[in-house]
This record gives sequence, C-alpha cells and structure tokens, in this order.
Amino acid sequence: MNQYEVILDTMPATNDRTEILFRQAGDGFLQVEYGHEQRVELLDSFRVLAVDSKIKQQQISGLIETVPSLRANLFHFDPLLISMQELIAEIKKAEESIRGVEDMVIDSRIITLPIAFEDSQTKKAVELYLKQVRPDAPNCEGGYNLEYMAECNGCSVAEIKQMLLDTYWYNSGCGFWPGGGFFWPMDPRCKMIVPKYNPPRIWTPEGAVGIGGACLFTYTTATGGGYQLFGRTIPTFQQAMKHPQFKDKPFLYHPSGDRLKFVEVTEAELDAIYEHVHEKTDYQYDIVESKIIVKEYLEFLARPEVKQGAAEFAKRQEQGAITAPRL
Repeated sequence: MNQYEVILDTMPATNDRTEILFRQAGDGFLQVEYGHEQRVELLDSFRVLAVDSKIKQQQISGLIETVPSLRANLFHFDPLLISMQELIAEIKKAEESIRGVEDMVIDSRIITLPIAFEDSQTKKAVELYLKQVRPDAPNCEGGYNLEYMAECNGCSVAEIKQMLLDTYWYNSGCGFWPGGGFFWPMDPRCKMIVPKYNPPRIWTPEGAVGIGGACLFTYTTATGGGYQLFGRTIPTFQQAMKHPQFKDKPFLYHPSGDRLKFVEVTEAELDAIYEHVHEKTDYQYDIVESKIIVKEYLEFLARPEVKQGAAEFAKRQEQGAITAPRL
C-alpha cells in the first residue's frame, strides 16, 4: 500500500523567496505554503497578498475563494471546473511573475483601538479558569497573565504593556473565530513570545486581547480560548449590525493588511465606548486609509538601533524561556 503524499508539487527556493509547497487539503482545497518550518516573517505575508491579487486578476474558472494568511494561502475550488494540477499551474504562473517584495506597496488601514489593561472582565476570565479548569496554573499568578508574560520574555510588566503600545500590529489574515484577525508586531523589538494556556479557557470576554506565540488576537465575542490575556479593547464585531461601522458586514477587520495601534484608556472609558457602540451606536471608530511601503519597512528593519534592540530582547527571551514555569 502506497503512503498517501499530501505535498503534490513544489517550487524551489530563489533569491526572492523560500521554497513553495502545494499541499492537498481536500477534494476542493489546495494549501500553498512558504517553506517547511513555522516562522513569523511578514515578508512572506506581503508576497502571499501579491500573489493572491494576481490570481484574482486572472479570474480563473472554478476558483471559489482564497484565504491568505501569514505564510500560506488556502484555495477553495470546484474540481468539476478545474483540476488540482491546472490550479497549481495557474498559481505557479502568478508566482513566477513576481520577483522580490521590495517594490510592493500594500493597502493597509490603520485602526487605533483603545485598550484597558488589567480590567475586571479579563480578571474574571482568569479567576474562572483557576476555579473551573486548573487551580495550579502558573500563568495566572496575581489574577492576571501579565506577570507570566513578563517572566517568559525576561522583562517587566511595564515593558510588556509598552511593547504592545509601541508597535503596529499587522493582520496576516482572519480566522479562528468570526471576525478575528491574526496580528503580528511590525517592530521586532516588540516581538514578545508566550505559550498558550494548557488546557485552554472555557470563557473569554468580548474584546479581550491576548497573545499566543508571537500572535496577537482580539476576541470578537465571548468564547473559549488559549492566548495569554492582558487587557480588553472595544468591539470589533457586531452581529446585529446596528452601528454604522458594521452596516455592511459584522466584522471590523479586513481579511488581511490592516494594522492595529493601541492606546491606553481606563476601564470606565472602555465601558462607555461599549455603550456607544452597542446601544447608542454613535461611537466614531478611528480608521485611517494608509499603505505599507515595503521598501521603507525594510529600511526600518535594517536600522542599527532596531537590529541591536531586537537582538538584545531575543537574548532576554531566551533566558526567560528557561526560568519561566512550564505550562
């Protein structure tokens, strides 16, 4: 009996990109991945978006939708209209038409979100976890996850908060829960890394903000979850679609490319915004149309102070990963 091989085809690495893998993902699904190893590299996402745009311009018969993410793209297609190999050929054509990402300009809204650290709802989620799931959880000392996050990264709670506020958070794609986005720090000096809850929570409040690995997530509704929590932001989803911001769709985020910038507020200010979103529906979301000029971003990453700061923080994280309690 032959072993079932999920990798159907590949494209070799070049100077402009890593190896590309074409994976079987079902009868009508194809997953295109950049490289074998998991990694956080925003340039992969920039290229995924560029190829995705090319593919959509080709108006391929039988292609239903695409789901771009950090280092992959999932293609949903009708196998009665186009075969897997025909689709792969079209994707290869798009890939070969794109060289490096240096000259890319990406549409990217800047969404400024208020955040209240150590709020009562986040504390409630942690308390319920200790009571109902894992009383000895080492990540919940003091009733929050902030102390554990600081331990894992070899820094202080104040530094964790400042890192969250100092960088833009780039959305590589939407998923996990309706309206949710997967956000990554654009400043490598703010790339905090933490393990997920073990086991996960059974309740998380609407608006909670958490990090798992290096990925930030804003919880759109009350749900379970496993990211380490440190605060709560304003609504990013409204099923009733009453507020003008949600009149066309219940989601705040675009599928990819958005950038978040957090500003600290009190919990009282945050609660008032919830009322003006869900009840009075007159809150004005701070959203600015913008672009990511990739060449300028690469120049930022190459600055000596950025490279040195990122390297120093990585060393502190290495030590933190050794000394922090295991989950």
